[in-house]
Amino acid sequence: MPKLISFRERSSEKEIIDDFSLEGQAITDTFESIEKVNIWLGGNQVLVNSFKRVVHQLSLKTKKFQLHDLGCGSGDGLISLANYKRKQSLLCDFTGVDANPFIIELAQKNAAAYPEIKFQVENIFSPAYQLNQVEIATFNLCLHHFSETEIDQLINKCKVDGVKAIIINDLHRHWLAYYSFYVVCWLFRSPRIARVDGLLSIRKGFKRKELINLAKKSASSYQLRWSWAFRWQLLLFI
Repeated sequence: MPKLISFRERSSEKEIIDDFSLEGQAITDTFESIEKVNIWLGGNQVLVNSFKRVVHQLSLKTKKFQLHDLGCGSGDGLISLANYKRKQSLLCDFTGVDANPFIIELAQKNAAAYPEIKFQVENIFSPAYQLNQVEIATFNLCLHHFSETEIDQLINKCKVDGVKAIIINDLHRHWLAYYSFYVVCWLFRSPRIARVDGLLSIRKGFKRKELINLAKKSASSYQLRWSWAFRWQLLLFI
């Protein structure tokens, strides 16, 4: 078991996966492990539920629209959204954005059966990356990778480019989530990067008050919900 640590403040450590040059079987194994955990703990269902609520709020059920997933990883979140889109016959297209070319290549393979999903290799902080004509932006287990200053920059970028709603699906920083994750790693025989980054991700997660403060300074209205297992569902309406 790990030593006792404080969860009062967000960790500022960088995760292994934050190295955009990483590639190879270790990265593939890591994302396969993450995908299994997301299925077992219902993480992608939180994303789909958020998407459903935003589509209703923005009256997009019969309109064509664009969604960008910033820091899309292996694309499993977008695949979940595409499955929901097909069931509901929605008129939307998806773009996954990530700075690591190897991860984008992995995502393209995973989503080969989904022509409505496209992928883009780009650093989301780059001026070259634009969200013009994008109605919805999602940060699916991505926002915790960034500092408060970087988060403010990303939210402001969305606002300046005309995004109408932002979906944030992220982790609750809590001691029970942290120590329980050891059990999850044991059950799934998680590879090293998934274990190390998973624990750090929880330490980089958010408390309710932190997300409320973010929402109040960033959006005209917002909805915040806690979901199993230790997930926050924050919807920002710009």
